[in-house]
This record gives sequence, structure tokens and C-alpha cells, in this order.
Amino acid sequence: MSFTVPGSGQGEPEAVSCQEPEISVPVSVIGDTAELMTLVAELIDASRDGVIRARIEALLEARGAEPGPAADWMITSVRRLAREADSVLAYEGMACDRGLARYWRHPGTRR
Repeated sequence: MSFTVPGSGQGEPEAVSCQEPEISVPVSVIGDTAELMTLVAELIDASRDGVIRARIEALLEARGAEPGPAADWMITSVRRLAREADSVLAYEGMACDRGLARYWRHPGTRR
């Protein structure tokens, strides 16, 4: 099964029109994306000592970006994308945590 979702436009974010092109994406891709983005957001939130943020800033600085604002953008985007992908699946009545489920210690349970 696949969903048709809006694709990103070309150019700068400000240049993206309201009528974005649509692409077809398999459910497994949306589910994996939602699950992984949620886990990354939880990892960032759990790092109270700033270690994760420091690594994000170092990565983005190495790519030529201004580290502080780029890290803010990345962290905000990770949370937003996780919510949006999860919302697409929830709208269709599907769960997005199938990938991690195979690694649970006791099938059918979460920690």
C-alpha cells in the first residue's frame, strides 16, 4: 500500500509554492520515517547535558552551516516531521512502530 503525499519544492523554503508536487510513498517508508524521527526526537530531548545538541552542531558546522541556527532548524524539523508522518498514518488507522517492535524483549510490549 502507498500514500500520495506532497513532495518538497525546489529552491529555498520561502520559494515553495502552496501547490507542491505529489509523490507516492510506500506505507513502510512513512512508518519507518515516523518511527525513526520520533526516536531521534526522544534522544535529543533525553540529552539534558547538551551532548547530543553539541554533536548536531559539530556535524552541521562541518557541513558549512552556522551551527546554532542550523541545529535549531534540524531539531525543530525532526520533531515536526515525526508528528506529520505519524499523523498521516494515524489518519489511516495505522501504527508507526513496527520497526522497533522486532527488537522488544517481550513481544507485544513496550518499555
